[in-house]
Amino acid sequence: MPASERWGGCAAVARESDESLRGTAARADGWVLIEHRGPWGTEPWGPDGPLGRIGVELARRCSAARVRPQLVRDTRLPRNSTDVRRVFLVHSGRSGPWAEQYTVDAVEQVLELPLEAASGGTPPGLGISVEQPLYLVCTHGKKDPCCEVLGRPVATALSRPDGRVWESTHLGGDRYAAGMVALPEGSYYGNLTPANARAVVDGHDRGQLSLQHYRGRCTDDTAVQIAEHAVRTEYGLTGIHDARPTAATASDSGMDVVVATTTGSVQVRVTPNPEAPRRTTCRSEALATPDHGITSIRPISATERV
Repeated sequence: MPASERWGGCAAVARESDESLRGTAARADGWVLIEHRGPWGTEPWGPDGPLGRIGVELARRCSAARVRPQLVRDTRLPRNSTDVRRVFLVHSGRSGPWAEQYTVDAVEQVLELPLEAASGGTPPGLGISVEQPLYLVCTHGKKDPCCEVLGRPVATALSRPDGRVWESTHLGGDRYAAGMVALPEGSYYGNLTPANARAVVDGHDRGQLSLQHYRGRCTDDTAVQIAEHAVRTEYGLTGIHDARPTAATASDSGMDVVVATTTGSVQVRVTPNPEAPRRTTCRSEALATPDHGITSIRPISATERV
C-alpha cells in the first residue's frame, strides 16, 4: 500500500471529518514563480532560505504588491542547483489574467524583472506570453509533511512533456493536500490523488471546474469564495466563467454577495458557521476554528437591477 494511503496527518483528519473545501483559497492578486531545483527549506523567503538576501527582498516587494512568490521545480528535471532558471510573472485578476515567462542567468536578475506588474491587468510584454494553464502542486514537506506525502505522487502523476506542471512551495491549506492551483486565473483545488488529479487538470484545460475539488479563486476574499462556490453548486455551473462575483457588502448577519451567472444575477447571504476548534496543520499545535459559512441564495429581480 502506498505511503499516501496509510498517512494519518492533518489532511487525513480533514477528509475523515468531511470538511468542506469552499472558501479556502489563499488570497493573491498575482504570482512570481521562480524555478529552484535545490532544497527549499522550511522558510524559503527568510535570510537562511535558498535565495538568501534576494529572497528576503523579493518577499518584501511581493508583499507590498499583494503578489505571492513561489519556488517551483519541474517534475521532470533532476534536483540540482542551477544559475539559469525560469521565472513566471502571473496576474490572476478576473478582468484579464495573464502569464509571462522569463529566463535569468543569475538569481540576482530576478529583482530586475517588473515584479509588481503581476498585481495589474496589463502584462509588461517583456517576456514570452504563456497561453496554456500552469499547474502548481504543493510538495513542500518542510512546511507540512502532508504536502510532500500526498502532493508528490500527484505531481508525478500529472507530469507532462509540455512543462506545465510544477512542484511548488507552500500554497496554503495543508489539510486539503494534495493541493493545487491553476494559473493564471488562480483556481485552487484540494483533496487530489493520483487517481483523480488528471481528470481535474484535463477538465480545467477545457475550461471546466471540478466542483468536488474546487476551493475557490485567489482573486476573492473568503466570503466571496464561499458565495461563488454555493452558486455553482446550486445551479451546476462548472464553466470557469459561468459565475462571477460582482459586489460584496457587509450585513448584520454576515456578508451579502452578488454573483452574476449565465442566466442572471443572484444574491448570496454568507453567515458565519464556525466549526469545533481543532489542529488544522501537522506542524502547529495551535487550535483553529474552520468556518465555511452557511449560505442562502435568492435571484435578483428585474426591478432590483434597475
